[in-house]
Amino acid sequence: MDTLKLSELVEKKIQELRFHYVPEYEHGLQSFHAYIKLSDDSIIDIPDFDDYLALTQNNLDYFRMRFDSGQVVSAKVQKYYVGQRISDFYFTYYNDEVDCDNSAFIKLSNGYYLTENNFGPVGLTNIDLIILDEEQFQQEVKRLNRIGVDVRSFTRTINAW
Repeated sequence: MDTLKLSELVEKKIQELRFHYVPEYEHGLQSFHAYIKLSDDSIIDIPDFDDYLALTQNNLDYFRMRFDSGQVVSAKVQKYYVGQRISDFYFTYYNDEVDCDNSAFIKLSNGYYLTENNFGPVGLTNIDLIILDEEQFQQEVKRLNRIGVDVRSFTRTINAW
């Protein structure tokens, strides 16, 4: 079985992003999930761990269906990521274990970062796509570090081997 590896996504260009937002589902939470179409027409989500997708037909069909049925992001927001290349992924770790509760930060070639907050109680306003500039990203890294969460670059990690 083939696997889509994160290292294959670095330098790919983002073509489009669509999302699914549910204001409240059966567990009383709201949810948000983004799906990204790359220039080679592959579709990914914003990963939450440093492995990636098994390329089974079911997985490919699921991502395609989620993208095709997703809502289009406003043009005002698209300007931050359309046509930009993926430069790196930053993952969060707690006690040296991948923290799967947080989505990765995707660093783009223009210096912005994409991430998402997937779940939260009804009423929170940040269950959404999050776009950060470098200063905001560094502030978020410091905030996470203060609560014992480490943020690590995927490309630096794989290049260290």
